[in-house]
Order: sequence, then structure tokens, then C-alpha cells
Amino acid sequence: MHSSIYRLKTLGSLMTINNIIVIFAINCACAFLKTVYHLAVVESSYEFFFSELLGYIKVMNILGFSLAFSYLILSKGPGSKMSVARIAMIGFLAFAVSFPIIYATDTWDESSLHPILQATIYSMSTLIFSAWAIMVIVYIQSRESQPKFQLLKQEIAEHSLERERIEMELHLLQAQIEPHFFYNTLANLHSLIDLDPDKAKNLLEELTEYLRSTVHQYRHKFIKLEEEQEMIVRYLNIQKIRFSSKLEYEIDIPKCLLNKPILPMSLLTLVENAIKHAIEKNNGKGKLYIKAKLGPKQMLQVSVTDNIGLLKNDTYGTGISNLLERMKVTYGTSGKFTINCKTNEFTTAHLEVPSNG
Repeated sequence: MHSSIYRLKTLGSLMTINNIIVIFAINCACAFLKTVYHLAVVESSYEFFFSELLGYIKVMNILGFSLAFSYLILSKGPGSKMSVARIAMIGFLAFAVSFPIIYATDTWDESSLHPILQATIYSMSTLIFSAWAIMVIVYIQSRESQPKFQLLKQEIAEHSLERERIEMELHLLQAQIEPHFFYNTLANLHSLIDLDPDKAKNLLEELTEYLRSTVHQYRHKFIKLEEEQEMIVRYLNIQKIRFSSKLEYEIDIPKCLLNKPILPMSLLTLVENAIKHAIEKNNGKGKLYIKAKLGPKQMLQVSVTDNIGLLKNDTYGTGISNLLERMKVTYGTSGKFTINCKTNEFTTAHLEVPSNG
């Protein structure tokens, strides 16, 4: 992946207007020198000189830019050494790209050699002569991009380590969640075994299903809001058994939001907090309103409201503190949490998080 990124960046840096002009100029200079040498040896006329010069300019630029193209396709980047086999592949690809163009745009003398063989010998000899032009540009670009490439690799490695650290911290925080209701439920189950075996059996079944679903959700960074809702329903069914159906609840989550990602047990933590600080203190009697909607800037807004309003301060227990830490690790400053309480009327705990996770 890194070499692919490098090739794309090199394509953009090598094929700039300035570099194209430089490659063209170098190839033209090579063509001029080769034509002068040929004129000096063959002692041809100046008319032949200009036609020969134009021919060399055309051929050397075809080969030069074919080499540039081949290098960009086959190079593995400045972080890797160029093997002899890969250099040969670059030369072969440049020849394969340029040969049809050279053969089709030139006229070949009748001689003992077939025109295709003439074009092959001509192209190969000129390719070797003109190869150094593009190699100069490649060397300069490589020297310039090497420090940037190393810096890019270092940044990727640092980001990977940071991501691993954050994910590990998140898993540790999720592993620390110990629902307050669990101990109360076991105590309630113990007392129901003798008083009401059927009710105790029902409570145990609900508790088993709840624990089975929560253990699975612990392993994920995000879950669907629909899965969170299912856990909340199981949790509240347990509470209704505990409080002899004195507890009521209403869930208002639009179907279009059920696939939205959310931190596991984030909304459930708000429900647990309402049970602990409102319903339990009101002898199990009360009603919870659980709502979700999509707010401005595609922010997912979820809230839990009780109709009791017993919260007296803004100090947070273990569950809310843990949730805030998980939100900080996952969302940074994008996630928000607020609690609004009006004594003896209502308490609303509100979460706002990005709807895309």
C-alpha cells in the first residue's frame, strides 16, 4: 500500500510541467549530440542534418517518456532497492510501449534486414543511449522524496500505535462496566426462589438472555442502536419483575435510526443511572422515557427521562464516569453529555454523538 501511495505521489511530482520540459530538453540535447556525431562521421549535408535531428528528437522523447511511465508503474518506491530484474522489466516495458509508435511513424530502408528487425535494433540502441536522461530526473526526485517518504512511514507507524493504544484503553474501560443492578437482581432472585418460584424462573431466564447479549456487545467498538435497544428492553423487563410491574417505560426510537452506530451500553448506562437514582429510591414506581433523534450536523441525540426528579447534584457515579471516559477516547470533543433535573418533576440525561461513529 505504501509503494502504491508513493507511485501516485511520484506520478504527480515527476509529471509536472517543469519536469516534462526538463525531460524534453535533455532528450533534445541527446538527439542533437547524436546527430552532430553522425554528421561528422558520415559527412552528410545540412539538409540531412535537420531531418536526422528531428528524427532523433522524436524517437528519444518517445523512449524517454516511455521510460518515465514504466518507472512509475514498476518502481516499488524509495524505501525499496531496485533489483536487476526490475530494471530489466522497466526497460522491456518502455520498449514495448515505444516500439509500435516508432515503427509506425518512421520509414525503413529496404535492406537485408526486415523492417521490424531494423526498428527493433534502432529502438534498443536509442533506448540505451537516452535512458540516462530520465534516470537523472528519477534520481533527483528520489533524493527529494526519500525524506518525505521516511517521514510518511514514521507518521503511519505513530498513528497505528496511537490507534492501538486508544482501542486497548477503550476495551479496558468497557471491561470495567459492572451493572449496578446485577447484584440487586441476584439478591432479588435469591429471595424469590422460595416466595415465588415461577417468578424467580422468569427472572433467571431474562437475566441469562441479558448477560448473553451484553457479553457479545463488549467485544465491539460500536454496535447498532437497534442492538442497544434490545439490551435495554431485556434490562427493563428484569426491573419490572424486580419491582412487581410498578415500573413503566416508553421507547421512542425511529426505525431510520436503528442502524446508527453507538458505543455499547452507552444509552443503557443512562437507563441504569435512572433506575439507580430515581426508580429504586421511589420504591420501584415511576416511568422512563427513552428517545432518540437526529440533530443538527447529523449528530445522534439520545436521552433518558424519568418522572421523579430526585437528582440533587452533578457528581457522577462509576457508570456515568466510565461512559464519559469511553466517549472521550472514542469521540474526542465531538461527544457531549448533559443532565437536566427539576426536583420532584423530572431528570433528563442526554447524549449527543456523531451518527457515523
